Amino acid sequence: MDYQQPQQWVEIDTAAIVQNLREVKTLLKAGVRLIAVVKANAYGHGALGTASILESQGVDFFAVSYLEEALKLRSRGIKSEIMILSPVTEEEQVMQGAQQNITLTLASAYDAQLIDRVSKRYELSLKVHLKIETGLGRFGLEGSEALEICHSLSENPLIKMDGIYTHMVNASSTDSCQQQFSLFQATIEKLQACGYHFTWQHCANSGVLALYPHMQMGAVRIGTLLSGHYPAGVSGGLKLMDPFKFKCRIIAIKKCRKGSTLGYYGTYRLKRDAQIVVIPVGFINGLALEVGNPPSGWLDLAKIILKTILSFLGLNRFTRSVVIQGKNYPIRGKVFMQMALVEIPDDIQLSRQDQVEVPLRKTLVGDGIPRFYRYQEGYISEEDLDPTKAELIVGGRIYA
Repeated sequence: MDYQQPQQWVEIDTAAIVQNLREVKTLLKAGVRLIAVVKANAYGHGALGTASILESQGVDFFAVSYLEEALKLRSRGIKSEIMILSPVTEEEQVMQGAQQNITLTLASAYDAQLIDRVSKRYELSLKVHLKIETGLGRFGLEGSEALEICHSLSENPLIKMDGIYTHMVNASSTDSCQQQFSLFQATIEKLQACGYHFTWQHCANSGVLALYPHMQMGAVRIGTLLSGHYPAGVSGGLKLMDPFKFKCRIIAIKKCRKGSTLGYYGTYRLKRDAQIVVIPVGFINGLALEVGNPPSGWLDLAKIILKTILSFLGLNRFTRSVVIQGKNYPIRGKVFMQMALVEIPDDIQLSRQDQVEVPLRKTLVGDGIPRFYRYQEGYISEEDLDPTKAELIVGGRIYA
């Protein structure tokens, strides 16, 4: 590699991001606009790096959750449209959004009053998308409320109601999606009958795009598919590639005898002589952490219990492992806050320069872990990546 490796880093395969984009585009109907969702640091892939690559490939609309994410993209050179998917709460945020040409979400009467007041006071032009509540229960406007807000904001020429959208509860449930879609369409029709028309109408996320072509409308919001996999409970025929690899280097190697115990409370006892490798990755990086949401039903609960039992019994398939020298080796004992122990057969030759690939939840890998983007001539760090020259990274024969 042609960069100085830190102790921990993430490698992003630029070719995989481009491949996933091209696969997603095969599902789009003519005239449907792609809104690339790069929230949560682009699902762990690095928001700036991912947006730069996608922008160089013609993507001209991005979505993030919060204003801070959008401002970071703007400050680093992303020129495309950006919208935020959560409401802003302060006057200063409205001003920053307007000044940086960021599209705001309007999801309540409070939002409408705030945006209206700030735009008039400072003579700021703003673009907004109305968020319609159809069942998710997070935030959004009911149909009658949306009509009242459209009436009030139509008197302010500085505010352009550019779009309208909703968010599906469960893409794998046809009945639920169709019910939400019908409610959303009915709301749009009601607003249109009163003279309110929206350039961008969107409800389809990755799962909805994969399963329900008729719900594409004027635009789709895609994040998970671009990151290389289908949402839970959804499948399809796209040839997706995972761009993400978390890597580190070995920091210690120790030979241990059969019967030695490992880690806090000695929860694992070696069944043979082995080498124990220490890696600088722990639950602070997301290793061995599980999402704390309650089970979605009895079947989901049974799967969690069974998986826990099989992991406790030490069955290889259900034991966390890392990749060293191209082979899988199990993590043993309790994972520490910043480290973990890996069992390696006694006869394997190891070096502290060996790279270790660690399977982590992408979104739990902190922003402070450096990302490096692989292209045909080597690697470039996210900090060194210039969005205005990103086409140089993804140009050439490999992407032709």
